[in-house]
Amino acid sequence: MNGKYSPEVTEAIDLIWKSYDKEKMAKGYELLSKASEAGDADAKCYLARCLMGEEYVWSGGGFPIDEDRALSLLKESVRGGSASGVLCAMRNSNLTPGLVKDMPFASLREAFDEIKWQADNGDAFCLYMVGNVMFWGDHLTIEGKEEAERFDSVEDYNGFAYPIAADYYERSFEAGLSAAFGNYRSIYESGLSDIDNERFEEYFGMLADNGDPLLCNDYGKYLEDEYGDENQAFEYYMKAVEKGDLKSAYNIGTCYGRGAGVEKNTDKAFDYYMIAAREGHPMAQFQIGNFYFEGRGNVKRDPAEAFRWLSAAYDNPECGEHTKWECAAEIGVLRQNGEGTYQNDVIAFGYLSQAEEHVDDLWDPIDIPVLIALGTAYAFGRGTETDIERGIGYLDRAIEYGSEKAETLKGKFKKSFFGLGKWTRK
Repeated sequence: MNGKYSPEVTEAIDLIWKSYDKEKMAKGYELLSKASEAGDADAKCYLARCLMGEEYVWSGGGFPIDEDRALSLLKESVRGGSASGVLCAMRNSNLTPGLVKDMPFASLREAFDEIKWQADNGDAFCLYMVGNVMFWGDHLTIEGKEEAERFDSVEDYNGFAYPIAADYYERSFEAGLSAAFGNYRSIYESGLSDIDNERFEEYFGMLADNGDPLLCNDYGKYLEDEYGDENQAFEYYMKAVEKGDLKSAYNIGTCYGRGAGVEKNTDKAFDYYMIAAREGHPMAQFQIGNFYFEGRGNVKRDPAEAFRWLSAAYDNPECGEHTKWECAAEIGVLRQNGEGTYQNDVIAFGYLSQAEEHVDDLWDPIDIPVLIALGTAYAFGRGTETDIERGIGYLDRAIEYGSEKAETLKGKFKKSFFGLGKWTRK
């Protein structure tokens, strides 16, 4: 029930959510901390957001993640009369019936109206929050059962809510806040609003040029994928890294690796992959592991380093299915051979069996060692039940690629006198 934000909170929001500058963000954090200690309920809400991780604030600010303290601050903000706290708690499912009872608002609608009033008077973050209320369906909770019964389905609701959300999001963009662009893009792609391609791209480019490092990277990828503009894509990837989004270095690495938008340079590709890998990018971690697995450019083959980085990628919670089986293929070979890690056939086959599902998608030069590893596992019963015929089939595929090792291994078997295609040990 504050009416509008204090000057300290307004300044802090601009510093933290508009600047993408670590020093300015730190100054904003300090402002919120002091205002929070002085009892400013809105400051407690935004300080809580700072502590909730990258879904709520850019990770480049380096703020600590402290979910318990964030929840405590959020509850205090609601009890202290912060309408922003009410909407934030509603959005992350922490607005319990007990907390609703404790808030000094007569209703959720009263809290929402306070935010909407600030939004309609041009406050960027309030514009963002009103858009979120519509986009995520919190509007139905605020308005109650009668409003919810107006809609026959989620799509029916979205057809009503998305155009309203898009309008508020666009006004937040024009006020300098880019936080809503992911939701705005979802609205655009849904086709449930009247956002045309030209308008969408205008906001996309504007926000990237305003300095949002995450959108610099995304805009570069958009230009590359939609228009094949590798030169412009490379420039935006570079802007993203220069602004502090170090995970975007992965895309720079791929550009150098392919010679896309820049002259091909394997060693520079490795350098940028390493920047992104150290920031926890799973595909970059795989690439570093692959460099050490194969030995490429100035990077010498190092099975121990390969195993370390491939394992980091495989275990990364953000690792996608495709990258996971690529890691599994190389880890399986290292495990079976005892290179860079201890030898264990059972563990090796566990990884190799994941790669086997995608064996037709293997790439040169990893195809031969994986085919040999699978052939060895089945033909010699290493880590799995013996299936000589299946094992020979994989060895034959490796022989087709010119593998002398596969020929030697196959030479340890002979065809049975009693049946074509049946194999026995010599």
